[in-house]
Amino acid sequence: MNQVVLTLLCALLFAMSLTHSAGHGAGRSQRCLCRGRLLKAVKPRYIRAVELFPPSASCSKTEIILTMGKGKGKGKEKRLKVCLDPNEKQGRRALKGKGIQNKKQKNKGRKTEG
Repeated sequence: MNQVVLTLLCALLFAMSLTHSAGHGAGRSQRCLCRGRLLKAVKPRYIRAVELFPPSASCSKTEIILTMGKGKGKGKEKRLKVCLDPNEKQGRRALKGKGIQNKKQKNKGRKTEG
């Protein structure tokens, strides 16, 4: 009798530990730099720097961050960082220029064997 109770207790503890640990992995949020709305295009003359971040362990998306500044005036100009959509035309050109190909656009326009 004691062996049956001990076996059931061990099985119950094991099942509880599985359900508890499974809940922690799925609820984790990603730490992407680009949140919210992504820009489709910006005027190239305002772009001061381009940063590309391929998918990683912390974020599963390709991110393009542009540092913007107005004009060529003297003194300090305010720098603004914006996110460019990698699936739009200007974003795809930026990725292609850096030698990165976006997985969603890889087979665009081509028929795949099914």
